[in-house]
Amino acid sequence: MLILNINGPINAGKTTVSKILVNLLPNATFIEVDDLLSDEEQEALGLSIQEGWYERRNRLNKKLQILKQSREYNTVIFAYPITDSSYHDWKAFEDEYTQFMNITLAPGLEECLKNRGIRKLNEWEEKRIRQMYEEGYHNRSFADFIINNEDQMPKQTAEIIKGFIEKQVHFQEQWFKHTLIREAK
Repeated sequence: MLILNINGPINAGKTTVSKILVNLLPNATFIEVDDLLSDEEQEALGLSIQEGWYERRNRLNKKLQILKQSREYNTVIFAYPITDSSYHDWKAFEDEYTQFMNITLAPGLEECLKNRGIRKLNEWEEKRIRQMYEEGYHNRSFADFIINNEDQMPKQTAEIIKGFIEKQVHFQEQWFKHTLIREAK
């Protein structure tokens, strides 16, 4: 199973691209992280914004663990801005049957600050986007692939990601076959 995180700052196109990508990959599913803890539930629980992020991440980790054990899907996709800590959490899901991959969408800051699609940014989101660029969410060193999707339609970005995944999977299959042949000798 491939666990695929689509990373990037707010308004980079993570969810839009993920929803297209899930239809391009065989036997894939998408987890909407924002649905794991609604703003209303967060408020009812008395959680701060940061505590809400941690709670969503914890709920996501539990859901990923369940899906990993069930082996129901070939690919599980979620869209979430990744930190060093969450990268290590999700990398720990890897085993002989499971791979974690992080792909980062990185349009330029000015593009991210535009109202893209149906989304209308509020003042807090604009401030957070600037902060995310300062913190390097668009350029994580641990990203397996970084895409400047500024001049692409979401479907084009999803197709590029699909191609990247297919190349990685093919390479790993070839490596595995080579290793088995070598060990058999």
